[in-house]
Amino acid sequence: MRALIVAALLIALPAQAHEFWFEPVKYRLSEGEKIVAVAINGENFKGSEMSYSQRGYSRSGVVSASGEASLPGKTGDRPAIQVRPTGPGLNIVWHQSTANSLTYATMEKFERFLRGKHLEAALEVHRAKGMPEEKIREAYFRYAKTLVAVGNGEGADRAVGLPYELVALDNPYTHSGDIRFQVLSRGKPVPNAPAFVFHKPSPSSVEKLDFVTDAKGQFTVPRRGGGEFMVNAVEIREAEGRLKETMNAHWVTLWASLTYEL
Repeated sequence: MRALIVAALLIALPAQAHEFWFEPVKYRLSEGEKIVAVAINGENFKGSEMSYSQRGYSRSGVVSASGEASLPGKTGDRPAIQVRPTGPGLNIVWHQSTANSLTYATMEKFERFLRGKHLEAALEVHRAKGMPEEKIREAYFRYAKTLVAVGNGEGADRAVGLPYELVALDNPYTHSGDIRFQVLSRGKPVPNAPAFVFHKPSPSSVEKLDFVTDAKGQFTVPRRGGGEFMVNAVEIREAEGRLKETMNAHWVTLWASLTYEL
């Protein structure tokens, strides 16, 4: 099991702003072009741009069938992602964050978050163990991926070793049908896991689709026409060890995202 790293610098963000994803300026590139993508923090495919951080991007990279490389940059760079593809075909840009934290002022706000992400089972545990009804502290990690087609875009997504990860089982740039995904926790499929898809057919329109993974941790996203897609999945578990002691966290959430375009 990969150890989760606690950041020395913790960024406190609003409870609604867990989601983090990459939006490439272009999802399809000619050979020789650079991958340029904006890092965004927000919800429902809307949010604020975040800059590159040398410390924050220490566990990030780009990989293709031809090889892999780390994500270059200097703190403050915008867009955050500016990297050469590692080869023609499908390039996977990925990022593993350090620990962030937030506090829910009331149980009502914590419950609203859990119900919104279909994680209600944590409520029963929270109450059964007599955890606080206010000032509920959560540590969270973000694991983002985006798929970029270089040249013909051929190739396949794959697990890159993120503790919580979404993997596209079909290449959206070469596959003509619906797109299958799998949710992995520490490399193993997660059955009965909630998953969400945000489809942006135009800059002013976003629709949300809800899914639950099958016994193999898989679900299928219908093509639904063109536009950008952001797939999102969340895992919650009780805090323990360093996260509990250092951050005084009651809960830990792991947020996986994957963006692509049709």
